[in-house]
Amino acid sequence: MNDTNKETIKKKNIDFFSKNFRYKDSIEKIDTYKILYNEITEIIKNTDRLLDIGHGGTFDYDTTAVNTIVGLDLDKMIETQSIPKNVHLEIGSALDVPNKLINFDKVLFVMLIHHLVGKNVDENLENLSKCIYQCKKTLSKNGELIIVESCVPKWFYSIEKLLFKPTSYFINKFMKHPPAFQFTKEIIFENLIKNGFKEVKIRKIKQGKFILQYGIKFPTILTPVETVIFSAKI
Repeated sequence: MNDTNKETIKKKNIDFFSKNFRYKDSIEKIDTYKILYNEITEIIKNTDRLLDIGHGGTFDYDTTAVNTIVGLDLDKMIETQSIPKNVHLEIGSALDVPNKLINFDKVLFVMLIHHLVGKNVDENLENLSKCIYQCKKTLSKNGELIIVESCVPKWFYSIEKLLFKPTSYFINKFMKHPPAFQFTKEIIFENLIKNGFKEVKIRKIKQGKFILQYGIKFPTILTPVETVIFSAKI
């Protein structure tokens, strides 16, 4: 990905997610994300040190369930007075995690991976592998990676690959929401194995009646997207 394209996508993500109160309100009210809130809280409960990569200014779980949380994103994304006391924010990229962020018991990606887009499908796949590889250095011995991601079936992925370049051009030009690219659960699973993760588990989560697609409330029944939680250890 050339520098111009990187900066365009970076700016698009910051502009959309940073202090986007309407988006945060949707996350809090839509039934699918209420279900996810409880699921994620249960997974991270009693964790000592958690690294939340790509939080987008929204903590999709009960922050009091964890002792210490470090949130990493392209921008702080949230007003200082709104940050829970046990949360510290760092600025950086999921594709180049600062080396000082180490020894975390768990690392969390919540709806992050589909935002790590490049200029073509090959770069999207490279970014998927890169973010998984990068998070390994942040984990303590026996640490665990938790990925919460919207995945698509294989038939939809085939269509998505063909249409990615024209649709991302249109989105960049006419929409506030940044372009996105969704993977199948099999591709994410394979990347975890390829990057040396073990005990990889996949669990499909029940969705509510509505879900967000490009920041827009959308009936779940009309989309092929499924919400999946991956867990893996180093």
